[in-house]
Amino acid sequence: MDTGTPSDEPPLYCYGFGNAQFDEARAELRVGGLAVDLEQRPLQVLALLLRHADEVVTREELFDTVWAGRPTVDNVLANAVAKLRKALGPGEAGRVVNVPRVGYRLVGPIQRTVAGRRLRSQLALRAGEPVPGGSHFRLREQLAPAHGSEVWLARHDKTGEARVYKFATAGDRLAALKREATLYRVLHEGLGDRDDFVRVIDWNFEDAPFFLECAWAGVSLAHWAEDPAGLPALEGAARLAIFLQIADAVAAAHRVGVLHKDLKPSNVLVMPEGAGWRLRVGDFGSGRLMEPERLDQLGITALGLTVTQVLADDASGTPLYLAPELLGGQAPTVQSDVYALGLILYQIWVGDLRRPLAPGWESAVDDELLREDIAAATAGDPAQRLASVAELADRLRRRDMRRLERERLRETEARAMRAERRLERSRARRPWIVAAVLLLMLGLGVSLWQYRRAGLARDEAQRQAAIANATNRFLNEDLLGAGIGGDSPAWYEKNPSLREILDAAAQRLDARYRKAPLLAASLHQTLGRAYRATGDFASASTQLGKAAELMQGALGPDDDRVLLARYELAVMQAHLSHFDQATSELDRADRDAGVRRQSVSEIGLRSHLARGDVEYQRMQVKAAYDNYLAAQTIQRILHPDDVPMAAHILLSLAGCDLRLGRAADAERIARQVLGGAPFTRERIGRAVLGMARSRLGDALRAQGRYAEALPVVSAALADFAAVQGPDGQGTISTLSTLGYLYSLSGDDRRALSIERDVYQRTLHRWGPDSQYTLVERLNLGTQEQDAGDLTAALADIRAAGRGLARTSGEHSPVLQAARVAEAGVLSALGQQAQALALIDQVDPAAYQSTTSDPGRAAVLSALRAQILWRMGRIGEARPRLRQALADMQRDGVAEAEQAPFRALLAKGPGTAP
Repeated sequence: MDTGTPSDEPPLYCYGFGNAQFDEARAELRVGGLAVDLEQRPLQVLALLLRHADEVVTREELFDTVWAGRPTVDNVLANAVAKLRKALGPGEAGRVVNVPRVGYRLVGPIQRTVAGRRLRSQLALRAGEPVPGGSHFRLREQLAPAHGSEVWLARHDKTGEARVYKFATAGDRLAALKREATLYRVLHEGLGDRDDFVRVIDWNFEDAPFFLECAWAGVSLAHWAEDPAGLPALEGAARLAIFLQIADAVAAAHRVGVLHKDLKPSNVLVMPEGAGWRLRVGDFGSGRLMEPERLDQLGITALGLTVTQVLADDASGTPLYLAPELLGGQAPTVQSDVYALGLILYQIWVGDLRRPLAPGWESAVDDELLREDIAAATAGDPAQRLASVAELADRLRRRDMRRLERERLRETEARAMRAERRLERSRARRPWIVAAVLLLMLGLGVSLWQYRRAGLARDEAQRQAAIANATNRFLNEDLLGAGIGGDSPAWYEKNPSLREILDAAAQRLDARYRKAPLLAASLHQTLGRAYRATGDFASASTQLGKAAELMQGALGPDDDRVLLARYELAVMQAHLSHFDQATSELDRADRDAGVRRQSVSEIGLRSHLARGDVEYQRMQVKAAYDNYLAAQTIQRILHPDDVPMAAHILLSLAGCDLRLGRAADAERIARQVLGGAPFTRERIGRAVLGMARSRLGDALRAQGRYAEALPVVSAALADFAAVQGPDGQGTISTLSTLGYLYSLSGDDRRALSIERDVYQRTLHRWGPDSQYTLVERLNLGTQEQDAGDLTAALADIRAAGRGLARTSGEHSPVLQAARVAEAGVLSALGQQAQALALIDQVDPAAYQSTTSDPGRAAVLSALRAQILWRMGRIGEARPRLRQALADMQRDGVAEAEQAPFRALLAKGPGTAP
């Protein structure tokens, strides 16, 4: 093949006219011997007019050549010509003549000399020819090379649709195209259809010239940044929104194990979309697959690539955007892409996509928080760099909240400094004042803190003294003395339990304090929390309900104290599976709270926390997650040093991540809480550490790492048992998790024994109608099915389903799980029609939210195919089952769960199960 320059390839010229010179090869304009700084579009207009000097160049031809037929605004051509005339100056501007309603003409004379030649095609491809192997598309023009391959713009003969073709012959160029095709398939299989990646449509790797066919996705970010209607027209917030489109795409790629490795403005493409812009990340030809085994898991053929080809050269990429450790020979990581994105963020913010991050760069960024984010993303030491692109995006999205948090912190520090100065002056004048203040704080600290937060007036101090005296009386006589004044030793000789002491005190509370409703409310609240600690949610709910009722009667429905009490009550109602009551209580409280619910306040914090807890109990996981995130933001502002609250919110988010299929995120959070300071045992307690270990065990299990999960869950069980005893909620829940792990590990006998024990403990603690008990009965039935006792399994699963329908509603996620389990047993018993009818009622998304195990939609598809097979509809079932198994493999469903379906598929055609 002749790879030389085609004989008809036109040269590039250096033009001279008047006192102006234009070098077409360098795209450089000089007027009066001085270089003129002019944007690319006006320069391209000048180049086209010079090529056709003294001829009229139509508007259509200008649009088609300079703007690829896609002008961004109506007067874009007129603006470009105006800038060109201004650059040429008074002496030469008149040469550019407007021909009304037709176009423009550049008046001669001109001189020209050859300055170079156009981009040469090494593959002898020419504009106007059909795409090899794609006769309906014709090559239009050659674009800049990428990874050594030739890149061409092509258009469809009839529709005018644009496509981009990347051509190569063999060797590294072909390997890069194959790598890009393979990684695009990984992205598509792992993430589905997304609009933030350049779409790969087809490829030809069999006959030369080989090519990759991609959708047209607009101009490069670098080119768009020079368009006056592009980046220069956007302000700061809009520029960050543009960057976040890029960051979200890269973060998604990282989630499925794909590193880009060559992030730079030319690999991000921009197109108009509505009133804004759509950005897409493309050119994964230098990319790397962090876990090459995912190709097998996803059923993707590597297109002839070896593992070393999939794991591209670690030093490849554009030097300006390469992280320092890559230049030092280290392997690329997620943080390598973070570095490149940090530089791109800086360039987008300052509006110059050629500017390096040189010393003193901070002076160009007038936003303090953004300077910190860029510095954190581009830290030279990877250990000091942000851990992920998602973290960078989260910081940018929370910028306003972080700024408010910082302002409040500075205000607090300033107040503290003023108070310290006043205290120093007081020490100097009257030392006895300090001692008096300390004594007063010790006596009234807790009560006054609550009332100050509720915004009460200063005269509440006198009332608080009375409350303190009455509280002491209640504690000594009613709680500790159990209502007998300590006169009889018989009460203590029977060694009463904490529950008995609480019951005895509760009986006397209303009678003793009926004339002091606020005091009675406070004591009811204290008793409710004590009952909650013992696991008696019913008594806790009763006491908290009385507290809220008394407070509302005395203070009105919209008082802060009333709202906080109602939020606490709603959470307890959810623990009792009284979801309608809990939701109604939350809705009323939020309505009475009004704008306070959305403010950075104690009400806003407790509202979001309560809503998160209730939604999580209802298995409405996405809603729970959003509320926990909002609570976390407010907590970091109001109570940055409240480590127990921070741990509670983090582990709640981890629980949501598990049920949303983000096991790796849940693992990261759990390890953060278990990593030591500030989350030490002294500060958060052993039970919270047990919860962190439980979350970590669930995350490991969801990733199929059962051997790692077993000791972690066993340690969590020991934590809960030591703190809560054998019937504590954490103890029971963790024991159930341990049984499930044994089941997944193949020890069904041990798993069944544990699950029977778990069910009996839930019966003893919560009774037969609690959602906790019903879920464990469902788990017991599932384990009985695995052990082969189908009759017992069907009875327990159906009983659990009837109870869940009553407590949680016909559309609840847990009822979906019960229907799936019942369908499995019915199918095993030969009742295929009934099983299929049940499967048809199941919502895959709701079913997925009931478990941290991945791939529930794929499991449902496999169950349906299995039922169809057993009904004799094998021809219909086989392809469904094959696809379901591929999806299960892709989603990381446990091998033990896949095994029966694989065994069924292995049977010969027409073979009955």
